[in-house]
Amino acid sequence: MDYQGVLGRFTYDNGTDIRNRISAVEAGDYRENRDIINEIVLWKMNRRPQVTEELIDAIFSLKEIKTPLQALEDEKTAQVIEKLLQTKGMQLPMASTVLHFYYPEVFPIIDQRAYRELYAMDYPKTMTKIPMLTELYLKYIKDCWEYQQEKCPEIAFSKIDKVLYQLDKEKGNKVIY
Repeated sequence: MDYQGVLGRFTYDNGTDIRNRISAVEAGDYRENRDIINEIVLWKMNRRPQVTEELIDAIFSLKEIKTPLQALEDEKTAQVIEKLLQTKGMQLPMASTVLHFYYPEVFPIIDQRAYRELYAMDYPKTMTKIPMLTELYLKYIKDCWEYQQEKCPEIAFSKIDKVLYQLDKEKGNKVIY
């Protein structure tokens, strides 16, 4: 067997940058070591996104947006969503999670459970085109806003995805992989 040939066909990230980080970190730097371990887990699952400085700048370009309605009106929102979706290892649920953590009062997390509860149908897993996914998420933001305003205005918008998630879970629905 030609094992060198087999190895030559291995085209995945070999983790060199992770090993370089490990060799440079002190044992007592717990924050960095936790970050490295998280990166290793993502590497193993082949889910490590290729985050560029341009993407980070794009995310921070949204910091003036304070409400979901402003996000829907600002063309930068769709551009940033598209940049996130163009990132290797990033699909819409993860892209929305990134935006939610940076701007919880503006961007809800979209996932199977919350989507199913909001629309009474399963999340469209076969949808893969970035413009369609961007439109789907923008509609989801709008619909989450309207749901929160109409059904539970006493709940902060930043929690609407959690409400939808929990309602679906309490109905006994399952996550479909």
